[in-house]
Amino acid sequence: MRPRTFSLVLSILALAISSSVANGSGASIVPAGTVLNVRTTQPIAAESAHVGMTMTGVVDDPVTVNGEVVIPRGAIATLEVVNVERSSNMKGRDRITFKVHSIQTDSGTYPVATSQVELKGHSEGKKAARKVIGGAGIGAALGGIFGGGSGAAIGAATGGTTGAVITGSGKTHLVVPAETRLQFRLQASARVEP
Repeated sequence: MRPRTFSLVLSILALAISSSVANGSGASIVPAGTVLNVRTTQPIAAESAHVGMTMTGVVDDPVTVNGEVVIPRGAIATLEVVNVERSSNMKGRDRITFKVHSIQTDSGTYPVATSQVELKGHSEGKKAARKVIGGAGIGAALGGIFGGGSGAAIGAATGGTTGAVITGSGKTHLVVPAETRLQFRLQASARVEP
């Protein structure tokens, strides 16, 4: 390579490196462990949620580094569903697990690695058992009144079955309402330009 061409290539390379250093100097590193409070902007139902589903939320509290706001309140947070468990009519509870996928500010969109937050619905197991036992008890009492000892046994079986049917028809699934506040922690540091 000729000396003049070599010096030209070196000059261009030096200019490119200094330019990238100058552009990167405005970035802030948000340390791992930083709390990120996010508020949902839409309801999320366990019935229709699936792993990989994304939705938006907003950062509820500004995040500062060295006294400078690097993620303002109101920045867009992209939430991702990482796990969904649906309960049966007779036992268990709905669960939806979220993480923050990225944060969008006026200066760009930045990927983040956060802890996961799991939201749980009401347990169906104890409610279902109470309905079945309650139905059996009422059926036994009525059967005993109207049919004696054998009527009580038939009434208990019929009442228990009725309680189970009522339990199976009354299931309501978890719905995370809009405006739900979720608290995440950064698992790794994130580079963000203010």
